[in-house]
Amino acid sequence: MGTLRALVTALLLVAGVTLAGVAPAHAETHTVTVNLYRVVELSCDEGDGESCTNDYYPKFNIDNQGLFDGSDDYCCAHGKDFTTNWTRSATVDESHNQIDIHLELWDQDDLSGDDVIHWVKDRDYLDLKFDLFTCVFTGSGLTTQQGANLPTLAGQSEAGGADSARAYFSISTPHCKDVLEQTDSDGDGLMNGWETPTGGLDVDHDGTVDLALGQAPYDALPYRKDLFVEADHMRGFAPQTGALDDVVKAFAAAPVDPDPAAPGGFRGITLHAMPGEEVPAVHDVLFDSDGPGPQDDFNDLKHGNPQVRQPGACSGFFGTPADRSSANCVNILDAKRQAFRYMIFGDTYQEDPKSSGRAEWDATSPGGGPIGGNDFIVTLGGFSDTGIAKAGGRRDAEAATFMHELGHNLSLGHGGGDAVNCKPNYPSVMNHALQFSSRDSSRPLDYTSAFRGTAFGTPLDEAHLNENRGVYGTPANPSRNIVYGVAGKLRVAPATDGRIDWNGVNGDKEGDIPADINHIDSVGACKDASAGERLGGFDDWANIQYDPRLSTKFFTDGARPGLPDELDEKTVLAMTQQADLKVVKSADQAEAAGGDTVSYTVEVSDLGPGPASGVSLADTLPDGTRQERQVPDLAAGAVHTVAPKITYQVPCDTADGTVLTNRVTVTGHDAAGVPDPYVGDNTAQATTTVRAPVLTAATTATATVNAGEAVTYTLTYANTGGGAAANVTVTDTLPAGVYYSQALDTGAGPKPDAVTLNADGTRTLVWKPGQVPAASGEQKIVFTARPTLLATAGTTYQNKVSVSYRNAGGACDFAPVTGTATTTVTALPPSRTPLLATAWALRPDLRTAEVLARVQATDTRFDGADGSAPDGALSQREASAALTLPVTQPRTLRAELLATALNLGTRRINAGTAVDTLTLRRLRLDTVGDAVRYAQATLAEPPAVGNVVRYADSTLTLTEINSGVAERY
Repeated sequence: MGTLRALVTALLLVAGVTLAGVAPAHAETHTVTVNLYRVVELSCDEGDGESCTNDYYPKFNIDNQGLFDGSDDYCCAHGKDFTTNWTRSATVDESHNQIDIHLELWDQDDLSGDDVIHWVKDRDYLDLKFDLFTCVFTGSGLTTQQGANLPTLAGQSEAGGADSARAYFSISTPHCKDVLEQTDSDGDGLMNGWETPTGGLDVDHDGTVDLALGQAPYDALPYRKDLFVEADHMRGFAPQTGALDDVVKAFAAAPVDPDPAAPGGFRGITLHAMPGEEVPAVHDVLFDSDGPGPQDDFNDLKHGNPQVRQPGACSGFFGTPADRSSANCVNILDAKRQAFRYMIFGDTYQEDPKSSGRAEWDATSPGGGPIGGNDFIVTLGGFSDTGIAKAGGRRDAEAATFMHELGHNLSLGHGGGDAVNCKPNYPSVMNHALQFSSRDSSRPLDYTSAFRGTAFGTPLDEAHLNENRGVYGTPANPSRNIVYGVAGKLRVAPATDGRIDWNGVNGDKEGDIPADINHIDSVGACKDASAGERLGGFDDWANIQYDPRLSTKFFTDGARPGLPDELDEKTVLAMTQQADLKVVKSADQAEAAGGDTVSYTVEVSDLGPGPASGVSLADTLPDGTRQERQVPDLAAGAVHTVAPKITYQVPCDTADGTVLTNRVTVTGHDAAGVPDPYVGDNTAQATTTVRAPVLTAATTATATVNAGEAVTYTLTYANTGGGAAANVTVTDTLPAGVYYSQALDTGAGPKPDAVTLNADGTRTLVWKPGQVPAASGEQKIVFTARPTLLATAGTTYQNKVSVSYRNAGGACDFAPVTGTATTTVTALPPSRTPLLATAWALRPDLRTAEVLARVQATDTRFDGADGSAPDGALSQREASAALTLPVTQPRTLRAELLATALNLGTRRINAGTAVDTLTLRRLRLDTVGDAVRYAQATLAEPPAVGNVVRYADSTLTLTEINSGVAERY
């Protein structure tokens, strides 16, 4: 019946139903045991002549069965804080449930009567009501926790007065012990039955307690949260005195379980950080996985390799030597695994030898399930003395790292509920920016809490930040600073100040600005930009995962993949670095031309707060060459201008619009030799845009003309570049057989500045426009020239234009730009009516200006025949003078040659007209053009005796052509 009632009671408790006041159908009896197991003396007043030895004894009254005086049986325990084994039992009838329990504590005096000790405020005695069915006791003078009607079956009194003490006791019945095994009143993951002085863990259910957490040395309480950590250490790495105590105090002051009667208003957490034993020193021990050796990983040290589980000989270092040598060691260690987390203060671990520690934490836990663990390691062996000092000293560094890694086991990430690091609104020791007191010496060793105002509810939206308010709406308790980043540089500011300059520009009054406030270059985990995040605060203390058994992933002590990376010495040194270098660079020319020399001004400054040493800069010129300069040591706030200045000459072949970038990087360290981590302003650049002339050239020509007719040439050029062109020269080369003279040029101009007849028969026309502004419009030159009448149908002439130029400064000559155009000669059918020279002399009317121009383009020897200066055009007077009846050579041949040219120019014959006479056959001349060229060659010779026959033959052939007897159509 008793077992069934216990089961029903447990189920009702789970369902939230109380059995108080419900009478059973048949009354049963129960054995109620009261155990007064600890007394803490608060104050004593023994009276005159007697020292405060305080020899204590109890008095009990259970179910009003009479006051039992323990002065004979239990006297006399004494001390400031002592454990007892004062137990009293009574058999009670459940028909008059609830059961009255009365407790007294007395001090035995030698010189006067014994004094009653005040156990509760303003009262001497403790009177309780104990419910046999719910296993709940109530009564005035109890702590708030017991006043909440929780089935803890254990409690403590709240004392007051001059002669006072606090008592710790438990109340139990056989069936209530079953209830205790199913109830965790304080929510610490430990069942009430494990934490009572008369209970404990019986992992194999053989009736023997394997781990008595409610007894010394553990002294767990079922109404106050308890956490257990076994802290072993490698040889040479025992924690500093006080390091664990600092963490214990931080947990004791935790703002959990509000209790107005408790110091600080909260019951806090009892962290049993129990110093263990020395384990072998393993440099670079494996933590994330098992190694091949017998003692090279964390699991080897914890459980042994091979693991031995035999009575009296359990392996590893988990538990105490006495635990492992006990005949019951298997059950003892299994029981400890239910309650204890295990850690080692070690040297370094292999996965990250420079890291401060490592802990089990599962960021990938499905469905947001348990993410904590039960193992961690603190490894400061990779830190130098300087690094330890920068972390606040070895004691502080060990305490902070212990609490940080334990926080991961308790489910906390680097952002509380997530892995987002360096959040300004997360001032927890879990935040890498605040794990050590490196940059905020006043930061407490603490997690965040809504009770303390540090669990900010509204996320900080990096896309819309308001600088007119602090991080917390109400002041944090205690007041706190925040650590955040401005353009990657670490900043510290009061958390509740009315204004925070999030972006470092325009003061601290902007109402809606973007800023990447958790980007801090000196913190390894926060050195990458992460703009636009919503950064949420978190209540660490309210979200701790107390139960180490919840995470099945880690409770098995196997591999530990995907653990978070931790702080290393490099980051600690970087966060405390004292010399912040900055470099700026400027160029003396925003725009430059080829051949110019650009000078750069470089200024190096130390933003402090300490001096900078070993400062050097590397300057990379636009062509990739590198110059290095040493800079003197700089005091905080000092500025050094590099001299002599760095210069760069712009190459002439640099394309227009090219941006020449000169980059400079400065490096250095502070007095401790720590490099500057804030490299965002350690580089600078100056740019200069090259403005160069870019000329284009093109030419067009009349596509087809008859021989001797004017061809119109259009030359175009333009400067499409950003720089002015100087010494611009336009050169047009007319092919041999094409005649140009300014007198015959009917184009729109301008006229060339120079015309040169070259030895190969080509003509060079030159224009010198000089300066051509940048981005100028298209410029035109239009002129005419004429192909010779001797050109036969299908003859092609290619005209070439070339534009040469320099830049405005004259330092650079550029390759000329060119263009070509082609003209093809066509032919009209001849009229077949050639005239003799004498006829042409009599018919000036037939010698039109156009015909004379065609003749001039074919042969210039007649220009100036009247004794005038040649001017590039054939006039009537000049033609008449050449046709005057000649009497001697070479005048006769010249007259015939002019007549032939006039016949060609008036299309009476063509250059390609076939001719045949005995003389022409003998001279092997087949066309009119052949005969004309032979005559021109003859006239190049003097009419001396040796050339008489040649002159006669040339004159005869032309006379035969002009008379029409030689042509063969």
